[in-house]
Amino acid sequence: MGELIGGVVGVFILYAVWEFLLFKRVFDDPMKGKMASVIAAYLSASILYGFGSANGGPFNQGGFLVYSLGAFVVAIIAYRRANKIREGTVDGADIGEAFS
Repeated sequence: MGELIGGVVGVFILYAVWEFLLFKRVFDDPMKGKMASVIAAYLSASILYGFGSANGGPFNQGGFLVYSLGAFVVAIIAYRRANKIREGTVDGADIGEAFS
């Protein structure tokens, strides 16, 4: 249970960083930007886990499994947020209203 919660929190923090620093500015479509942020966060977390848990040995590939469920949960959250933003822009409403 701790790995699940830690995986979701870790991937979510990296997702927010990636989205804020890069992908919000690169993609015009919010869905593409949010999904690219989730993928980048998953890969970043898995690579950090692999090198961090190697302890002087070879790369530990277990991080790709550990963070996969967390990335899936964060992808669902990002998908729902992107849909809210799309609905707000399609209806002519202000984008700020999509977050409320």
